[in-house]
Amino acid sequence: MSRPLHIPSPQTPLHLYRQLLREASYLPPIARPYIDKQIKTGFRKHQKHDAKDAQRMRQGKHDLRVLRAANLGDLVRMRRVLLRAFGRMGRRRRELMADLLKKPPPTNTEELAKLAANVSSISSGDRDADWLDAWDTEKLRALAKSQMAAGLINTPKPPITVSNIKPEQAVPAENSWGRPLHPKPARTKLKNAWKLVADKCMPPLPREEWQALGDIVEGVVKGRWLPPPRRPLAQPLAPQEPMRRWDWEAYAVKPVAAVDRPANRRNKLLTGAVDDNTPTGDPEPINCHRYTPRLWRRLLGGIWQLTPVMEPHPAGKGWSIAWGKPKFEPAKATKGALEFFSSLPEPAEPPKGGRKRKQS
Repeated sequence: MSRPLHIPSPQTPLHLYRQLLREASYLPPIARPYIDKQIKTGFRKHQKHDAKDAQRMRQGKHDLRVLRAANLGDLVRMRRVLLRAFGRMGRRRRELMADLLKKPPPTNTEELAKLAANVSSISSGDRDADWLDAWDTEKLRALAKSQMAAGLINTPKPPITVSNIKPEQAVPAENSWGRPLHPKPARTKLKNAWKLVADKCMPPLPREEWQALGDIVEGVVKGRWLPPPRRPLAQPLAPQEPMRRWDWEAYAVKPVAAVDRPANRRNKLLTGAVDDNTPTGDPEPINCHRYTPRLWRRLLGGIWQLTPVMEPHPAGKGWSIAWGKPKFEPAKATKGALEFFSSLPEPAEPPKGGRKRKQS
């Protein structure tokens, strides 16, 4: 079982940046590129000093603790890291949804004329063009139908219902006074309905990344897909005794539970605190798991089931959508279990001719 790492907290942004990249290097190689990109982008974006430096340092230290706890065996936090890495939640999900909702540019004269007629009809009406006009709603509807039919489990978003597939039904024909609904509130209700559908959908991944994830889950990949082992911490040349000081002032002004909360067995992986009050020594953290290839495949398999790949249909109309679905292979019986079936007769072969129909 993993123990918390007693590493000094970073005091400068550069030190924090290095520790974040070091922790990200212990993630699975398939999930590491986006996490590395997010760390580097955030550091370069806020490289200059400003008034919010202290706030960003606190957020960076929190992210570092989460990554470290996930690498040490916290399955809940590791799953959240993987969900963000593969775009099931967080910033990458918004980026993938933005790519999904973009309408493709016209490829011929007929499509260009149709687009110009649509724009002219909007401009000649009583409203201006808005963001819903730029969405590919038919593509979004096809993805929502496929996701509802797939029956996903353990999704970070609420399930899609039948009413979500038809957002037009959310717009009533009349208001509460029995009069025709004004076009402006009708348009607002329609936009809110489409926004709810987009918030519940799981955006598709690129074909190469989706296939690579599926190969790992199905056991096809035999190469280096596991995270590297953690390098040992640097030790001082001369042995030093740890200097422990009892902070009696905290116990005098705060409740005992609040002071001891960082060293709680549920929080030890996140905080790295040491429990000095237990007579038997520093206890082991709970909810800490040892990562094995089988456990990694189970974690990535749960992510793969939430991930589709979406491509235009070969016939030219509609979309071809495939969801990750690991193959079910029952475990083989052991030698000790096979002895209970040794006395059973062999199954009879079915007749070759099949069942004959009765003649009337």
